[in-house]
Amino acid sequence: MNAGRNPELVPKAKFVQLIKERFDDEFTDVFGIEPDALTANEAQYLAGFRSVDAIRNRLVAAEQEIDRRLRSKGITRTP
Repeated sequence: MNAGRNPELVPKAKFVQLIKERFDDEFTDVFGIEPDALTANEAQYLAGFRSVDAIRNRLVAAEQEIDRRLRSKGITRTP
């Protein structure tokens, strides 16, 4: 999400609405954030996922990739 190119902070309503419709309250329950609190880049990125499980799986994969890269440099993260 940090690589987003949209300079605006406020997301388009269609992306926020899509997240609310697609993920219902599960999004807030799982991630602890309301869709309305997302930035434009975050909302646009997350609206591309079909399920909360898909987001969860991407998050796990990203964490594993970060750990792999850090370990290759001799750095370990503490929980």
